Amino acid sequence: MKSRQPTNLLSFLVSQSPLLWVLTITAGLVGGASGAGLIALIAKNISGGMSPTIAAMFFALCFIHLALKCISEITLLRLTQRTILALRLSLSRKLLATPLERLQALGKSNMLVILTKDVDALVLASQLLPLAFGGIVVIVGCLAYMAWLSWHVFAYFTISLALCLICYHFVERWPLRQLGKMREQLDSLYQHFRSLIEGSKELQLNTQRGVAFVEDVMAPASLHLQESSIKAMTSYTWVTNAGNMLFYLTIGLLLFGIPLWFPQNAELVAAVCLIVLYLVRPISDLMMAMPSLRQAGIALERIRQLDIGLSPPPSNDNPVHLPFGEVTSLELRDVCHRYRSAADDTQFVLGPLNLTIQRGETVFIVGGNGSGKTTLAMLLVGLYEPEKGTILLNDVPITHSNRNSYRQYFSAVFADFHLFEQLLGTDQPMLAEQAEHYLGLLGLAHKVKIVNNKFSTLDLSSGQRKRLALVSAYLEDRPIYLFDEWAADQDPVFKRVFYTQLLPELKRRGKTLIVITHDDAYFSHADRIIKVVDGRLQLMQRASRPEELGTCTA
Repeated sequence: MKSRQPTNLLSFLVSQSPLLWVLTITAGLVGGASGAGLIALIAKNISGGMSPTIAAMFFALCFIHLALKCISEITLLRLTQRTILALRLSLSRKLLATPLERLQALGKSNMLVILTKDVDALVLASQLLPLAFGGIVVIVGCLAYMAWLSWHVFAYFTISLALCLICYHFVERWPLRQLGKMREQLDSLYQHFRSLIEGSKELQLNTQRGVAFVEDVMAPASLHLQESSIKAMTSYTWVTNAGNMLFYLTIGLLLFGIPLWFPQNAELVAAVCLIVLYLVRPISDLMMAMPSLRQAGIALERIRQLDIGLSPPPSNDNPVHLPFGEVTSLELRDVCHRYRSAADDTQFVLGPLNLTIQRGETVFIVGGNGSGKTTLAMLLVGLYEPEKGTILLNDVPITHSNRNSYRQYFSAVFADFHLFEQLLGTDQPMLAEQAEHYLGLLGLAHKVKIVNNKFSTLDLSSGQRKRLALVSAYLEDRPIYLFDEWAADQDPVFKRVFYTQLLPELKRRGKTLIVITHDDAYFSHADRIIKVVDGRLQLMQRASRPEELGTCTA
């Protein structure tokens, strides 16, 4: 998919595969012409021109019309489905390539609506578009035959249709505005749904608060969306039906006016009657498809805006490479990072930080809530980019060009981790044996198995899921491990296993360990304990005052 997408649905589809589009147009035009030919043969038969040759031509045109109409619609369907597939994969690759801070600024709810609701709108349009296109081709073919019969009738009919389309275009502006409002309110509703799901524990603990959230927040948002939907679709119902009625009025004036204009031309009257009756269905179908096609246009614009906001994926010609060699040291040199709160426009400054971690070292990071531990973790693993200063791996500065390679040296279990069912990127011969070892050590062997490189189940408690995430991280076998409050919600038994067995085992294997923790009972298992206080680092030394490692100069 190209980085800049046309905002018009048709131009967007044409840009994806011009060759398929040419095939669709060619087959459709020839199919439309064959349909018009059927009307001509029927009119000739009614006027007394029946012959075996005409009968043979009629049945041949039936098969030609069927074949070409199917070819045109199926080709267009393949084009639209191929485009939607490319769109989904392109957005997915760009999401993966976009810096985390930019993704957080875009908002999870907004991206979720675009990747689900807006893409679904394009899917629906892709199902309707072949029918609409087929109807347009039939209309063009019939009008061409009408022009061949009588240019006077053709001129009257096309001018009338053009006037109807102009009226429809201007009247349609109102329902289009309603569709735009409906799409904006959908963003808000999805945000509330996300809050409902993620905050279900808190809401269930306080019934009054839960009822208030549903009645005072969800209900008004849902009601506004309902009202906008009703207004938009009601407006489209009136506009569509009025457009159909204008078409019927045009047909009526045409049919009842022909005998006055051409009182002796019965063959022309019969042919025009057949043409306009044949046109009723495709024009009605086209009018009924307009609301969905318009919604797809709005969805495409939202997708285009998201596409512009995302980063392009790395070229396949430049695969991920690891230029740093075996890890010997990780260093923060005068690193500073600012975080600005969108709610109250305040900012938090972490740094400047100066810290060096050697290979095989176990470093505990402690500090109060809001002190900057999570931001420090994001900087260490390369998910945040420092505003000032430098991060070095093996004395090699980390820049935009090698940041992705740098991240490949880390395996992490974050506090807000996501557990994948698949063991992605871990196709090792000894995978099953290693997994069974860690599953047994963490008390999960009786519940979880490795089947086809996947966990057999994720239906576990939050503590068990976190242990399973730890297993997944262990199997990645990276040089540096980061654990963000992993033991916070674990039973004492597994907390002890983590600190006294799993961490020492990783250390014996030469892994560098960075552990964010509050478990002071296990501080003796760390080589160093770094405390984060209001964006500054302090080395906690027992029986002496903390040694300051970094001060904030902002």
